[in-house]
Amino acid sequence: MKKLPGILAAVLSTLVCFGGDLVKPISTGELWKGPKTAAQNKYLVGTRYAPVDDSTWRMQNGSFTFGKLQAGEVLLKWGEDNIESLRLIVYSKGDDGEIGRDAFLSKIETAKNALTEISGVEPKKKKVNVKETGVQVECWEWTWETGAARLDASYTGEIGKKAKKGKKNKGGNQPFEAEFIRVDLGPDAEAIERGGAGDKVTRKELKGSIQKEEDGTVWLDGVNMVDQGQKGYCVPATLSRVFAFYGMDGVDQHALAALCDSSADGGTSSNSMEDAMVAICKKFPVKLITIEDYQTSMMNFVDAYNKVAKKKNKQMLSFSVPPLDVADAELLLQVRAGKKSQVKKWLGAVKKHIDAGSPVLWSVTLGIYKEQIPVPQARGGHMRLIIGYNMKEQTIIYSDSWGAGHEKKTMPAAEAAAMTTSRHVIKLK
Repeated sequence: MKKLPGILAAVLSTLVCFGGDLVKPISTGELWKGPKTAAQNKYLVGTRYAPVDDSTWRMQNGSFTFGKLQAGEVLLKWGEDNIESLRLIVYSKGDDGEIGRDAFLSKIETAKNALTEISGVEPKKKKVNVKETGVQVECWEWTWETGAARLDASYTGEIGKKAKKGKKNKGGNQPFEAEFIRVDLGPDAEAIERGGAGDKVTRKELKGSIQKEEDGTVWLDGVNMVDQGQKGYCVPATLSRVFAFYGMDGVDQHALAALCDSSADGGTSSNSMEDAMVAICKKFPVKLITIEDYQTSMMNFVDAYNKVAKKKNKQMLSFSVPPLDVADAELLLQVRAGKKSQVKKWLGAVKKHIDAGSPVLWSVTLGIYKEQIPVPQARGGHMRLIIGYNMKEQTIIYSDSWGAGHEKKTMPAAEAAAMTTSRHVIKLK
């Protein structure tokens, strides 16, 4: 996605009262006042957005200023009857590509100056424990009578000076690399507060999220949506949804992308994905449980598939390309889920973790079977969440990080098993 000019980069495509700049309504606190219809008519006339979920909009295609600050992505969160907060992505490696240390520092200073101008107060530096966020974060906060703002800037390596190649620095052996700059805005500090590792929920609270319906469907309520946008961020976006479900919503997809080594185009490779998840979980009070690992799952599958393919004169598979990318759909279903016992075993592992209040990280190959709702990706690797099941109907409930419409979908367990490349669960310690 190309960077869009303007602080609200589509929060408002027509601004009736403030001439295209949101400094005044945020400074005075007017932006946060309801009712919702009044806010829409006054500030959001003509805007384009994509609902992320029932309470969040991802704003698109606009050019509005916020003083001197620019942002490429804006998330608008609704309260009961008002705009509750805004999250502005001033810079992200996934959307904007890599930038140098000096350019990164310049963006931070521009953002700080803009927020000082709107608030009328000087920022206060806040120390952020890397154990809470998993990544290095420089943080500043502004609080005034009618609002609050927070700026987080994340990077790897050393920011104080240019890292010398091959020389160990404060950030380890890595040279400096910019990750993201984000701004949270709201009517008060509570509205923009985010939970870190120390704010995790209890196992008892997770149990309380389990919903049981009359038809036998069991699913987890409260798994918030994260929209990865045009970035290849399915892994960090999906992981961030689990962390948020566990109360750690400050550990967002941009922070996890830095730990995953994800890119905007290629995402996180299948070969490195599991290593990345292990490394991430070591940084937080959680543990990673593997139900199916990629290597074993594919090795066992290819051998079984080729035996049947040979008998049926079908193309045999190799590891020159990911096996499921070229596997025959009907033959795949026969080999991996042709027996009731296979489906029962596969679904039983899902049931065990959902009944404990934990969603399942589910890596798949798309484009093999028809989806309940069209997806914005052709055949290829992807990560999604399993959030429920129905043993009687032999189905799963799953969710994708693609915004509204993808939060709760159903699929036959046999097809789900056939398209699987790996399954994992993040558990609270």
